This record gives sequence, structure tokens and C-alpha cells, in this order.
Amino acid sequence: MEKINLNNISLSYETKGQGSDILLLHGFPSSMYMWNDIKKELVENGYRVTILEQRGYPLSRLKNFDLLSFNIKELSKDVEELILKLNLDQNLTIVGHDWGSIVAWAVISREKVNINKLISLCGGTEFPISAVYSNLTYNEKLHYISSFQNVKESANIIDSNLELFFRSAYRMNNQIGDSVDLSLENVFINNLSESCVMKEDEIINLIQHFDKFSLDQPIAWYANIDFNSELSSAWRKVVTTPIHFVFGEVDAAVKLNVKMRERLMSSGTNIKITEIPGAGHWLPITHRESVLREIYA
Repeated sequence: MEKINLNNISLSYETKGQGSDILLLHGFPSSMYMWNDIKKELVENGYRVTILEQRGYPLSRLKNFDLLSFNIKELSKDVEELILKLNLDQNLTIVGHDWGSIVAWAVISREKVNINKLISLCGGTEFPISAVYSNLTYNEKLHYISSFQNVKESANIIDSNLELFFRSAYRMNNQIGDSVDLSLENVFINNLSESCVMKEDEIINLIQHFDKFSLDQPIAWYANIDFNSELSSAWRKVVTTPIHFVFGEVDAAVKLNVKMRERLMSSGTNIKITEIPGAGHWLPITHRESVLREIYA
């Protein structure tokens, strides 16, 4: 792991291998090490692979911050400066998962750097504004993204039991069905006993990665979704870069419905959408070979 000064802050990253460039961007609540197995195989197959611990996460935590420190413009600038400073200019492919795919989409739309292809896993283009989520309740409980608009309160709930939080977030059960409870309590703090998509040592390592740090800064990403919509209007366009959106069929958090499919298809001139049967939200972990196949394509 190395440190690099980007966009007036210090972020952690790692680059391995030689060949065409692959940049892997994690989402919430993950770390740069989520990509370890995929990174290893790509390096062995002749790629130069870069992983980044995005701002606000334990290895790239900001010492002084306000909520606006985590808006989509600043998140995009981090990635753009990394690409330029590390000269990631050999047929660069970005692979983003969850929030990482949202950041990657903004980078492509802003056109500050050259990107050959984007593979977007369990994400999309932009989050809806907060009013959309405020209309969604589950037995009078808020959608977790509505709860995340109150960063301090949400972080206090999660920080009080990180093991429960991570085991719930990475549980195997994807709640197949139309009426899925996406409250903070159900998604993140009520499922300690269920099977995990990670091996036991991997989930323990993830819990330890965050052990001495609050989740406040990663949650703060969500508190900017309204401001992000305003910022994105400056660069929102139909993109020409090849984009492959990949979703899990039973992903409760990011559901590929007809309306979303239509919106994604209209977002660019070279768009492909794949839905993996039986898969949930954690494709880089549960369907690694499917992810690699799309990178090699």
C-alpha cells in the first residue's frame, strides 16, 4: 500500500503488474482489499491493476471534514488525479462496484481523463434525490438512505456494533420478492445469524479494518445526493464510452427494473446490460468469474 496526495488530501492505493490498466473502485461499505482475488488474477494475466481506498474510508480518512467533502465532484476529482498522476493511460478500464460505479460514471461524464471502458457492478449512473427515498417506508421505518441523511445519528447506531453491521451488510440472504424491507434496521443491524458471502477470516478482517474508525465519512457520501444531482447537471450527457452495467437478479438494494433498464440504455451510445441469475449485491465476491469475464471481453 502507498499514499498519494490527490485533490488536497492523502489517499491510499496500490498498483501491481504490467500491461493494460484496470482501476478498481469499491463502494459501501467496503475497502480497497475487496478486490484482492480479482486483482491477483488480473495481474497474473498481464494487466496493471490499481486499487484505491476511497476518501473517508479507514486508510483514506479525512482529518478535517464537513459533509460537502464527500460530494460527487470531489470524489470524481480524486479518481481523475489518480489516473493522471499514475499515468494510467494504457487502454484504461474502470470497474466500479456500488458507489464506486457512481463515481466512475461521473468521471466518464466529466471527460477530464481518457477511459477505454467502464464495467459498472450493482450501481448505475446517479442516485435519485432524497425525496424519492423519503416516500419509501417499511412498517413506519425509513429507507436506509433516508436515515443516512442524518449522518451522525446513523453512524452512532452502526458504530455501536460494527460486527453486527458488517455481518448484516454481507449476509447471503437477498430477500427475494417485491416487498423488501430496506430500512436501516433490517439491512444493516438485524442479521447477525445469517450466512455471510465472505469466508469467516475475510469478514473478520473487514471488521478489523474499520474497528477504530467511525462509519460517519462513508455515510456522508449519501448525505450529498441532492447536491450531487445539482453538480451533475454541469456534465450530464449521453456518453460514448463503452459501458457494461452488470446487476444481480436478487439484489435487494439495487434492483434492475424496466424503468431503470430504459434509463440506462438511453444514457449512452454503447451500452450493454447484464443481469446475473440468482446473484445478489456482492458480485466481486460471489461471482468473481463473471466479473473477470466481462473485464476480459
